[in-house]
Amino acid sequence: MQTFVKVIELESFTKASRQLNLSQPTVSFHIKSLEEHFQTTLIDRTPKRFQITYTGDIVYQRAKQILGLLDKARTEVYEFHHQLRGEIRIGASYTVGEYVLPSLLKTFDDLYPDVELRVAIKNTEHINQEVQLHELDIGLVEGQVKQNDLSSHPFMEDEMVVVVPADHPLRHRKDGNFKELQDQTWICREHGSGTRDVMESLWDSYNIRPGKLITIGSNHGVIQGVKQGLGLSIISKTVAEHSDAKELIYPLPFIKSATRFFSYVIPSDEKEISKNVSVFIELVKERYPFNDKM
Repeated sequence: MQTFVKVIELESFTKASRQLNLSQPTVSFHIKSLEEHFQTTLIDRTPKRFQITYTGDIVYQRAKQILGLLDKARTEVYEFHHQLRGEIRIGASYTVGEYVLPSLLKTFDDLYPDVELRVAIKNTEHINQEVQLHELDIGLVEGQVKQNDLSSHPFMEDEMVVVVPADHPLRHRKDGNFKELQDQTWICREHGSGTRDVMESLWDSYNIRPGKLITIGSNHGVIQGVKQGLGLSIISKTVAEHSDAKELIYPLPFIKSATRFFSYVIPSDEKEISKNVSVFIELVKERYPFNDKM
């Protein structure tokens, strides 16, 4: 399975054999053995073509989960014999990862210096997928969790605010109304981002019709775009305050303040939670006491 996953990710038998320090015939034998075991073609391969099949993708996804579980088992056995050692693989969406997680990491590292912290910062959708595949032990996200085999626990409330360029015409109209908000240029995060989900929900709730969308894949980029006058945006108040952009926040009387929750995401089966992750979760709860309202 390790060989198969590596071949798919590198899209090459030759590259996989080099990375795994195996001969190419051995790599081919491993793939053939898997195909015989599952009685299906996993890779459509010709001298000019390399493409994973539909059933190959199914086996690939399950293989990633199995390999993730094996890594988790090795970590848990190590932790059992060495107390709080080993590692935690933490995933965080951009807002949480850039503005909330660092202080948690510092506190945890001071308390448990022998635990290696590995952090991935991506959008909410990607973090949830990687927790589901056991590539991450825990995720800290701001969006919704749609996977049935994941458990989501809110730990912090976050306010979403409208940010407007300093010289935007909206700021200079005392009698601003809802119509003036139509057909504006909006700067937004990419699809899969929790921030993007909130923005689109607000547009739907208030029948806001964007004129043009400018998509930027980071909170910092969105803030800088607003500062440069590219357009309006809806973003976390935490981001605005930590980016020296508090002055860009502009309350609109016809839009109510929106709130969302930051949550930690773990596999639904508690048996899959390592001791290290359990201790990290306790730290999150201690730092951010929050009644589970969801």
